[in-house]
Amino acid sequence: MFIVFGSPRSGTTLLKETLNLHPDIFIPMQTTFISTAAHVIGSVSSWEHAVRILAEIAAESDDYAGAFGSVLSKDEVRSAVMGAQPGLAGVLEALYGAMAGKLGKRICGDKSPDDLLSIRKLEQAGLLTSNLKFIHIVRDVRGSLASLLNVDWAPQGIEEYFPRIWNYTNLHLYRAMSGAPNYMMLKYETLVAEPRPVVEQLVELLGLDFVPGMLDAERRGMSLRSNPSHLNLSRPFLPERAHAWRSKLTPGQIEHCESSAHEALKVFDYI
Repeated sequence: MFIVFGSPRSGTTLLKETLNLHPDIFIPMQTTFISTAAHVIGSVSSWEHAVRILAEIAAESDDYAGAFGSVLSKDEVRSAVMGAQPGLAGVLEALYGAMAGKLGKRICGDKSPDDLLSIRKLEQAGLLTSNLKFIHIVRDVRGSLASLLNVDWAPQGIEEYFPRIWNYTNLHLYRAMSGAPNYMMLKYETLVAEPRPVVEQLVELLGLDFVPGMLDAERRGMSLRSNPSHLNLSRPFLPERAHAWRSKLTPGQIEHCESSAHEALKVFDYI
């Protein structure tokens, strides 16, 4: 099992749909299960009680139909979770492994910006010291913010606090995992400029062989093409978008990003 980590509008969906073009990989629709499970495990000391709660959350949450329900029945979800090894990693291995097995895939993963936003809880739940594999995509905060300001679901005033959240969460994961053999950090800007070598490294991390069809934009994100937030999924990789923020953000917004997220911008070689 693997997790794709990334801030909102950092290319996580582009990466997810690229990986989903591999015949041995499946990543379901976005879910909040991992972050929710981490909070439950951190709040309920009895595993017997915690696992029952987790089984019901996975089967009865609003996310079920779009994520787990596309593959597993509610009873199959409950069975997978109840039979898991204790701990968050055990639950995820069991649940996502059940989906992979049902689909005849070799590996199944998760993608949700909620995961990175809950990075401290995931760390406390022992996830970052597990054997799961972690893919961390980072996009220049100025690019992410410019993209966020174009979607109708972004909270009002997000330009004020998003750079600080981006700085903390991405640095936290990077500092905790950098150098680990089950972790790979990639930059959105590199992915769109040189997709093949990046994707080759990703599938190698997952123990698979590269499939050229993963770069076929015409097949990418078929189920999301009517979503206004993902209109570019069906287009070839767009390297020109990497620096579009220069003409999209005001000087004041750029300055705020650079001052609020200076540390991470420097660590990830954006300044």
